Amino acid sequence: MYMEKRYELKFPEMDEQHHYLYSLFDMIEEGPKITNMAVMAALIKEIERYVIFHFTSEEHLMRAYEFPGYAMHQSDHEIASAKMVQFMDDFEADRLNPAAFRIFMTGWLMEHSALSDSEYVKWIQQERNRIGISRKE
Repeated sequence: MYMEKRYELKFPEMDEQHHYLYSLFDMIEEGPKITNMAVMAALIKEIERYVIFHFTSEEHLMRAYEFPGYAMHQSDHEIASAKMVQFMDDFEADRLNPAAFRIFMTGWLMEHSALSDSEYVKWIQQERNRIGISRKE
């Protein structure tokens, strides 16, 4: 799935990570066609690693800029992580539904970006603008 403009945050640090996540989620769609389980296991592991990296990156930014909504945002990450672990358990038990995994992860990221990420981005941009730092795409 190409990340639609309406889901971009206009915040390059995170937009690049979101683009990569969407590309990984798109690869899940190929899951039923992947006959080599080692390839599928590697994809699932990459999704896990990158989601952890991404959540850590966002949380670090929020703490660095003292974003007041940090606790709620972190809670959203924990909920998504728990659901992702369920999908990973399903994979290990040979009962993963790749379409359901992709739909959940893609849908969650779209909604989370639009509602939650946009709030911390606005906060950070206001903080940066206050000291005269602005970034152009």
